[in-house]
Amino acid sequence: MPVYEFKCAECESRFERLCQIGETGQNLSCPKCGKPEPYRVMSSFGTGGKNGGDSDSFAGSSGGCAGCSSGSCAT
Repeated sequence: MPVYEFKCAECESRFERLCQIGETGQNLSCPKCGKPEPYRVMSSFGTGGKNGGDSDSFAGSSGGCAGCSSGSCAT
């Protein structure tokens, strides 16, 4: 089951719920103010690694992981 993010139209609180696929929020209520039917919003996410701003995640400058130096391994 996916985790969806919702936002309350009343208090603008954002919260996440583990839901059935396709849940729209019709059967939910805001945990902060209790208003029914929050709307589903697009969740943001962060990434790590060289392109995500955390260049220390990978060993060396060749792009390889700590386990090898080829830069083409799947780990």
